[in-house]
Amino acid sequence: MTRSVLETRVLVVDADVSSLEMLAVALLDSGFAVRTAASAAEALAEARKRPPSLVLTEIAMPEMDGIQLCAELRGDPSLGGVPIVLLAGGHADSRLRERGATAGASDCLTKPIDLPRLVQVIRGLSAGAA
Repeated sequence: MTRSVLETRVLVVDADVSSLEMLAVALLDSGFAVRTAASAAEALAEARKRPPSLVLTEIAMPEMDGIQLCAELRGDPSLGGVPIVLLAGGHADSRLRERGATAGASDCLTKPIDLPRLVQVIRGLSAGAA
């Protein structure tokens, strides 16, 4: 059974507030339910309070980066199966992708974000997790 777009709850995580807001608005406009977090710690608290269908997180963040957040989410029994998409600024080299995959990331996309591609990835991953 596939999940409808409106039922897909995306948690967007980015310490850059302007990037966070732009991505959240774009996903809302694409029909997703969106929550935001400006830090990995805030994202963990939000995800534990209301588990998302998918987490979309920037890799480069202060204190705890997106790869560490991914590992924390994978280590939580109630969140271990939630798909996680890492966003890499500039470029994502093979080592970065490997680190993300090792931490349990479902995918890694580069910025600037290709919105149609991102929507396709979210739909595919959230349908598979339903």
